[in-house]
Amino acid sequence: MGTKKKKKIIMKKYLIIGLSALIIEICSTFYIRSVAEGNLPMMLFFAGISPFLGLPFLGYMVESKTWAERIKQAISSSIGYCIGVLVVIYFIK
Repeated sequence: MGTKKKKKIIMKKYLIIGLSALIIEICSTFYIRSVAEGNLPMMLFFAGISPFLGLPFLGYMVESKTWAERIKQAISSSIGYCIGVLVVIYFIK
C-alpha cells in the first residue's frame, strides 16, 4: 500500500471518529433534554439508538496500538464533541 493511500485511510479514520463524537454529543444532549421534559417517546428513541452511535469508531479505538495513535484519536473525538456542543447551543437558542 502506498504512503499516500495509507495516509488517506488514516485521515478518514480520524474524520469518522470526529463525526461519531459529534453525533453522540448532539444525541446525548437531546436525550438529557427529553428526560428533563419527561418526553417518554423521545427518551425511548434516544435510549434505543444510543448503543449504536459509537459503533463507527469503536473498532478504531480497540485497534490502536500506540499511545500516539490513542492521543490523536482522543483529539479527534474531543474536536467532534466540541463542535457538537456548538451545534446544540445554536439550535437551542
